[in-house]
Amino acid sequence: MNTVFPIGFPAPTALYLTLFVTTLLLHVVFMNYVLAGTAFLALAGLVKRKPADTGNATISSILRDWMPFAVSAAITMGVAPILFVQILYKENFYTANLLLFHRWMSIVPVLIVGFYLTYLLKSNKLATGQFALRIVVGFGAAACFGFTALSWTENHLLSLDRAVWTDMYAKGDIFYRSRVILPRLAMWFCGAFPTLATLVAWQLFSTQKNAPEPQRQRSARHIALIAAIGLTAFVASAIVYFWMMPPESRHAAIGPMSKPYLFVAGCGVVIQLAAWHLVFHRRRLTCVLLQLASFGALGTILGTLIARESIRISAIDFERLYSQHADAATKGGLLVFVAFAVVNAAAIAWCFRLVRRGRVRQLD
Repeated sequence: MNTVFPIGFPAPTALYLTLFVTTLLLHVVFMNYVLAGTAFLALAGLVKRKPADTGNATISSILRDWMPFAVSAAITMGVAPILFVQILYKENFYTANLLLFHRWMSIVPVLIVGFYLTYLLKSNKLATGQFALRIVVGFGAAACFGFTALSWTENHLLSLDRAVWTDMYAKGDIFYRSRVILPRLAMWFCGAFPTLATLVAWQLFSTQKNAPEPQRQRSARHIALIAAIGLTAFVASAIVYFWMMPPESRHAAIGPMSKPYLFVAGCGVVIQLAAWHLVFHRRRLTCVLLQLASFGALGTILGTLIARESIRISAIDFERLYSQHADAATKGGLLVFVAFAVVNAAAIAWCFRLVRRGRVRQLD
């Protein structure tokens, strides 16, 4: 395909691709908060052996309070992309699911355990309890969501590697091995931290207005460091992943379909680094700088997602699926999807308001 995404595809295919990327972007925003947030809490628990101060609006206290909501939002936002990926890549997606078998289905109980561990992280009793217990719960939650990220990475790469399907099935092997699993996982994991930093920065901006100036300065510098380190690691791991890809995947990643979006992603990285550089040196979170960081983060995520889809489209016989997309478009389910999307968005916004109101009352 020598046209820019999603131009050049039949109308139903272009529609589903656009809806898939749009809904996946929303899922990735919340998923990044959960993945990077639980990892941060686990590591912060190692550094800070004393019981946490639950009365101040710090990075850790905000993450503990909001993590159960973020997990719920990430899972809810993940429903729509799963529906669209089944329409767009039915055979590849289902085949990878079946080949991974129990390891793939184990995502569900692991997510349930991780979800309840975030409630334990939020409890004041645990926050002021024994150090060893906090470490077990913190790393347990991080491990659950890390396992989920690994499973999705493995599933995605297996769905594109048709050459190994027969051997895996014949051997009954439920482990997919590829040299690009770890660098790809590292890229997405590191990329989660700038998104986390942006979202938490907005939360700090709204909750620390009455906090002492030294605390606000310290929080601003810490969040800027998290973002800058995450962005640097994201770029480094993306370069490693790119060079470890098969040649045809590298060609697709920088091909006409995704090249403009890669430029957008690169500009997003630069904008974020500039914004966080100013936050770090000014020791202050301002609305303008946070808007710049948010704009850059969305551009980077969008560009990365479209490059991801360009690689997937080039790896399969995508034209053969056009008729299936056209048939799916005649089923009349789009209005139902839009209606439920509006209802879910309203429910999430209401939950967001409830959590924020409770957090403000706690601080007051």
